[in-house]
This record gives sequence, structure tokens and C-alpha cells, in this order.
Amino acid sequence: MKKTLVILSLASLFTSVIAQADTGYINVRHQYAEKSRMHADRAKFGIRLDSGLGLEGELKYKTAGDRQDVAFDNTVGSGHEFTVNYQHKINDRWMLTPSLALDSDEESTTYKLGLRLGYRVTKELSIAGRYRLDSAKLDRDKIDRDVPHNGQDDQTVNRYDIYINYGPQGPWAYEYQLTYFDADYIRYNGGTDDYEQNAVVKYQWDKRWAPFFEVGDIKVNSVDSDRQLRLRVGVKYSFF
Repeated sequence: MKKTLVILSLASLFTSVIAQADTGYINVRHQYAEKSRMHADRAKFGIRLDSGLGLEGELKYKTAGDRQDVAFDNTVGSGHEFTVNYQHKINDRWMLTPSLALDSDEESTTYKLGLRLGYRVTKELSIAGRYRLDSAKLDRDKIDRDVPHNGQDDQTVNRYDIYINYGPQGPWAYEYQLTYFDADYIRYNGGTDDYEQNAVVKYQWDKRWAPFFEVGDIKVNSVDSDRQLRLRVGVKYSFF
């Protein structure tokens, strides 16, 4: 009886939140890394309330084990993430968005505290910058402090992002993202800093459907300077 009441209460709360939502979306994406030759998938969903409060959930999947060039077969979960953010419109051009996310898998939970500042340059062009502190807390049973450079311990990353969005009149839109990481553990090429680049091409099929394609420049591992392409393809469905 108590369990039934809890389920009904959660369902009522969820229905109430959905009813107040101004916008919402579902985003499904498939990923392939060029040199590691590994496939992965992600399903993300979110809503934005009239007040500016946003709620997002993300489910992550991958091919089990280390099997290369295998997609959509023996897929297992690789974590989930929940994000709360708030869009504060300063004026017609400036937008401030604080956020808090919890990203968990079977080995750790990462707390992500971020602050994004966006500026609309023109109707077609906007830019933004974000700082985010990622603090990963390892499963206590897996901690081994004898591993050097926090390799098997709690880890912290200072993350800096720059976004450029260009959406001319018509169905096509473009985005570029540059990310710099400053960590307290060995992350790339034997050092504690790293970077990534990502370019996105979107096509607004209609008011609801928007397929997209992404090309990223990412590291291969933490010990050398090798880089690889990260290819992504997906579709976003908007509702409300």
C-alpha cells in the first residue's frame, strides 16, 4: 500500500511538472570514435518550465567489452546523468545559466557545477562561455591511493567552454564548441590539461524534427599525443 502511494505521488508530481513546462525535447544520438573504433549511444530528454527552470535526463549506452566496430549489439548501460539549470534573462541580449548535474556510472558519481553566460550578437549569431567544475567521487571499494597522479582516486577537473552558434534564415544551423580541461590527474599526453573541439550541422526538418551531424577532435588516451575524430549522428524532437 505504501509503495503504491509513493508511486502515485511521484506520478502526480511528474504530471504537475510536465503541465507547467513551456518547452521540451528528446535527443537521440549515435557516436563512433575513429581510432578506438568504439560505438556508443545516448538518449537525452529535457523540459523547460515557464519560470526558466530546466530539467534534463540522459541515458548512456555502449557496446559491451572492448569489441571494436560493433554497433547496436550486446549493448550495455554506461551511466546516467541528471541536470538542473536555470535560465536568467538579464536583457534582450544577455543570458545567465547556472547548472548542477550528477553523472553516475558503476564506478563513480561526478558532481558538475557550472555557470554559462550567453550573448546574442545578432538575430543569427550568438556566443557563450561556460565554466564548470567537475568533481568525481570514486566508489570507495575501488579507491587505490597508491596509483600516482590521482589515477585511482577522487578527481577534479576545471572545464572551460566557448560556443559559437550561427543560424541564418532557413533550415540550416551551425555550432562550434572549444573546450579546455585543467585536471588534477594525468589526462592527455602525460599532462593534466586537455582540449576538445566539436562542430555541429543541424537541419530543421519542421517545427518538431531536427536531424544533426557532429565532427569532434578528441584525445585517444592519456599517455600520448594521438588525436582522433569523433563522429556523431542523431535527431532532436521538440514538443510543446
